[in-house]
Amino acid sequence: MIPYKRHDLLWLSKAGREYALKNIQSCIPQVELNEKRALILGPPLIPAIVRRQEVEQGGGLQKAPREDLKDRLFCVGFSSPVIIDGVRLLIGSEVPLDSIEKRLSPFDVVDSVKKEKKSLPFHEILNDLFRAGVRCNIKVGCFGSAALQLVTGLPYWREDSDLDIYLQCDGTRGDPELFFKEVLKYEEQFGITIDAEIEFPGFYGVKLKEFFTPGNFVLGKGLYDVKLLDKLSFP
Repeated sequence: MIPYKRHDLLWLSKAGREYALKNIQSCIPQVELNEKRALILGPPLIPAIVRRQEVEQGGGLQKAPREDLKDRLFCVGFSSPVIIDGVRLLIGSEVPLDSIEKRLSPFDVVDSVKKEKKSLPFHEILNDLFRAGVRCNIKVGCFGSAALQLVTGLPYWREDSDLDIYLQCDGTRGDPELFFKEVLKYEEQFGITIDAEIEFPGFYGVKLKEFFTPGNFVLGKGLYDVKLLDKLSFP
């Protein structure tokens, strides 16, 4: 089983970065090769991001388990702090699994915040959410632009950025409903959008706000696919 999950940050070897540059699958917006090279090869060296795994079928890329290559190649993304015409530069590629040298999960990112006491615009609310998670028996991680700024020091965060958090419930002891109320409270208090995903069985991420809307099913995003999940399957 591949030990990496959605939103993990990955540090790659030099050979892995060079492979990624040669095997770009997508680039938004389209930029010159030197800009792609700068983002992937650095400096500075930024981590790659685990994304949904893809396989080329027919004329395009399809989201599907890559049964033939899943033990050798892994799909990743690169996100730049640079905004071009209002759009962040994003590159999708793939790398050999053996080129991955280090991994940080969303929970590792939050742990680093607690240890290093970094002063950033979203630091206070992230700490408040972590403490709310302790009260609700829910583990809180961070991904997205906030996580990238925390680990690189580069200006990924903008005033209009969402704060992306990832949640793991401590079995039946966890209280996601109480945590959801805390999220709404902090959104109003800080004037920020908190984009929270809660983990379902199989490591599927489900929007917390969707989980508490009427209906029996929610959209779950996994490493290999997206599917509808019954809310009753949640622990």
